[in-house]
Amino acid sequence: MATPNQLGPIKQILNTKPYFIGFNTVGQPNPPYTLTDVTLVKRDITNQFNTPMGSRVMLPNFGSNIQNYVFEPFDDTTKNLIVQDATNVVQSDPRVQLVSIDVFQSGQALTVAMVLLFQPQAITDSLFVSFSTTDAQTY
Repeated sequence: MATPNQLGPIKQILNTKPYFIGFNTVGQPNPPYTLTDVTLVKRDITNQFNTPMGSRVMLPNFGSNIQNYVFEPFDDTTKNLIVQDATNVVQSDPRVQLVSIDVFQSGQALTVAMVLLFQPQAITDSLFVSFSTTDAQTY
C-alpha cells in the first residue's frame, strides 16, 4: 500500500481548486453561469476581441480593431496589423502567454488562430476567433 507521501501528487491533482472563477452568460441560456480557469480566460480574451477598441469607458486601450480589417485587402500589411492587434490583446492578460499565432482568410471572414499557454497551470490550448462581415464567433 502507498504511503501518504507517495500519494502527494495524486492527492494534489484530485483536490485542486480553480485558480480563476468568473461569471459569463454568453452562450449559456440557463445557470450555472460560472466559468473557471482556461474556459474563463478564453472567454475574457474573446470578450476583448469582440469589444471595439476605445469603446470601454475609462479603458481606452481595451478592445480590438480587427473587425475593421474584414473589408480590407488581405495582404501582408493587413495581416501584420491583425497579428499585432491580436498579440496586444493576449499580452494584456497576465494569465496567458502567446505560443503561436496565424491569421487566415476564408470567404468574407478573417480567423485568428492562436496557441496559448495558460498560467499558472501550464496548460497549452488553442483559441480561434473569427471576424466576419456579419458577426464575430469563437470556438
